[in-house]
Amino acid sequence: MIALINPTAANWRFRIPLSVLSLGGSLEGSYAYEIVDGNIRRNLLETLPTFIQEKGIKYVGLTVMPGPQLVQAIHLSKLVRARFPNVKIIWGGYFPSLHSRTVLQSGYVDFVISGQGEFAFKQLIDSCERGGSLSSISGLSYKNGEIRNNSKQDLIDPNELPPLPYSKVSIPMYVGRTFLGSRTINYHSSVGCPFLCGFCAVAAIYKARWLGLTAERMTSDLLWFKKHYAVNAVEFHDNNFFTSEKRVFEFADRIKREDISWWGEARPDTTLDYDEKTWRLMKKAGLKMVFFGAESSSESVLQLMHKGGTQTPDTVLTLAEKMREADIIPEFSFVLGNPTGNVTNDVDKDIRFIKQVKKINPRAEIIIYTYSPVFFEEAELFHVAQTNGFAYPEKLDDWLKPEWQRHDLRKNPVTPWLTANHHRLIKGFERVLNARYPTVSDLKLSGLQRTVLQMFGSWRYKFSLYAFPYELAALQKFFRYRQPEIEGL
Repeated sequence: MIALINPTAANWRFRIPLSVLSLGGSLEGSYAYEIVDGNIRRNLLETLPTFIQEKGIKYVGLTVMPGPQLVQAIHLSKLVRARFPNVKIIWGGYFPSLHSRTVLQSGYVDFVISGQGEFAFKQLIDSCERGGSLSSISGLSYKNGEIRNNSKQDLIDPNELPPLPYSKVSIPMYVGRTFLGSRTINYHSSVGCPFLCGFCAVAAIYKARWLGLTAERMTSDLLWFKKHYAVNAVEFHDNNFFTSEKRVFEFADRIKREDISWWGEARPDTTLDYDEKTWRLMKKAGLKMVFFGAESSSESVLQLMHKGGTQTPDTVLTLAEKMREADIIPEFSFVLGNPTGNVTNDVDKDIRFIKQVKKINPRAEIIIYTYSPVFFEEAELFHVAQTNGFAYPEKLDDWLKPEWQRHDLRKNPVTPWLTANHHRLIKGFERVLNARYPTVSDLKLSGLQRTVLQMFGSWRYKFSLYAFPYELAALQKFFRYRQPEIEGL
């Protein structure tokens, strides 16, 4: 029996654990398995030992993202190793894919699968059960005297994978109310990304490779959700949903009469080049919001980030106007605090640019991150960060320290070039911005509360007074305001 565990990560709304479901799909008909979602079972540290004993679990597979999920994955793995030393512990996901050596040196993880795990995971179980060479399993890392990293696996076409075994989880628990609709689910329609942004874990793992499901398959799946669970909205959690205009056009054409609203992530230059006919069809087909990586107001910083393509600051300004005309809300994310040598000037410039975006399109949502380095050997930005004093922890347990728990949440990363004043400026501006323009995604915020926030935030925003906004912090805490952000980037 195999346990596929999705450690706790969500803090406000549950999402279908697609990564472990995809592994489950590859095991169907070959091995018995159970899906364990830590976002639903909040007391996993107390209940997992009994579960393992009663079910006769021999293998525990965990999907691990940086942040809260990593913290619980460490605690769960140490618990399993101490209580059940013969159970094999297998990690997959972004964190172990980038830090396989650190993970395997911990002594409480047996195997790491980098990148897509659907084929490698089953091959690993086959090898453990029936005997066979571990060295032939692409994407697998393990310790055999020394740490061995097998060859990287080819990108798996998602159209060739079996359907996800949704019956293994209780779908109604994952259907929730969002800005998009009253019954929203999450869905993944592609793998990878065709670009090499230097701060992105996806780029570090997939190296500019991308493959997507067909529009027919996507539509079929979503109509199944609509029929069986009355779903009326979907969040596409692809790393770059809008890569292929042809695929997006066909998908939009297929669902234009289905009353399904949707959201996805895109590059500014890719979507700006879309034909006007595609823009009109996307709006007609229910597209309400798009998340864009605007990243910076500086062309030199964008080049350092390896943004590639034709993206410039002017691209973002043009797109902000385009989205206003199309009546589709853009979410622009910015990465502040890059190791450029003149951090204060760069942050000030980014703040002025963000205000310029809001002037062009007041409905634009702004999401602010602070740069946290991603282990990406080919990325110039990562090496610049190292030159400026950045270094990852050498031991896996060190990621349990508070400062490293926060690192990959992209709010308070461990970056030597950022001073306390830099952090205060970025956080202060974010508070003022979120008061002046309360996010539309916080459905619990009443009209009166929005008015109060705007009243208190407007004067600070107008006069660029971002220092010590204690009154705004108090109001946002009292209103339980949830700022616009996307989980797991």
